[in-house]
Amino acid sequence: MTAQTAILAEIKKASRIIIHRHQRPDPDAFGSQFGLAELLKTSFPEKEVYVVGKQVPSLAWMGDMDKIADELYQDALVIVTDTANEPRIDDRRFDLGTTLVKIDHHPNEDPYGDYNWVVEGASSTSALIFEFYKSFADELKLSDAGAAYLYAGIVGDTGRFLYGTKSATMQVVADLMQFNFDWFAINQQQETISLEAAKASAYVYDNMKISDEGLNYIVLTNEVVESFDLGEFGTAFIVPLLGRINTVKVWAVFEQQDEGYYRVRLRSRNTTINEIAKRHGGGGHPFASGALAKDEAEVKQIIAELNALLEEEA
Repeated sequence: MTAQTAILAEIKKASRIIIHRHQRPDPDAFGSQFGLAELLKTSFPEKEVYVVGKQVPSLAWMGDMDKIADELYQDALVIVTDTANEPRIDDRRFDLGTTLVKIDHHPNEDPYGDYNWVVEGASSTSALIFEFYKSFADELKLSDAGAAYLYAGIVGDTGRFLYGTKSATMQVVADLMQFNFDWFAINQQQETISLEAAKASAYVYDNMKISDEGLNYIVLTNEVVESFDLGEFGTAFIVPLLGRINTVKVWAVFEQQDEGYYRVRLRSRNTTINEIAKRHGGGGHPFASGALAKDEAEVKQIIAELNALLEEEA
């Protein structure tokens, strides 16, 4: 029995299904979570299906999270999408259900749950949810709204098809575009930035630092981020800016959090950087990872490790 077959069997058995995703979600986290929820609601209208986690204003256009009581986890099937590590799961009640399922496309170094379906190297978890639907198309139904969520997730995690895009990715996109939804509006939603974000972009280009080895990075303190009054928009838009410089091989954004530590976003063209991320409390894809730095000293350490890695490859 394949993992997909086992997961479908668990879905059929469950009368209540609760879907989680990772903290600080991106479009693929929301897309796979909401897309799976729509797939299950449309296929099994008699079942209770909930999506849980922190509401994120910058992604409110994708949907609202459900607020549910602890009691609903009793006898529930819990599915976690797009989340590599158990500590990153948003809403810590994920282990209160009867059965736990993990569906993901990141390296499976933390195979939590009773059932794992992980396809490393897939463009996105949203693409996997569509693959799940296609595998059981005689039993499952995908609505236009569900297709829109999955499309949005794929667009977000491939960086508008700049990363992790293969012919299989584009085939999924072509299949999704056969559904009736406004894919142009989704593209525009993910591409548009606010005036405040535009001003922050100018600051980034004026203050980024490019090393001789080809690392481009910027450190954003609380004071700097607050000065731009980005509000709901967040800072995710900053990450691709650093990679647009033609001499850059690896880029990093260090963003200070309210607690004092730094959230680290790492990207590269073709240098494997997830091993460095793992050494600093993170992980992810070979060319797109996240980590944590407890203070400025660890920020400098990560910068030194990235430069050393690039020097080795030179």
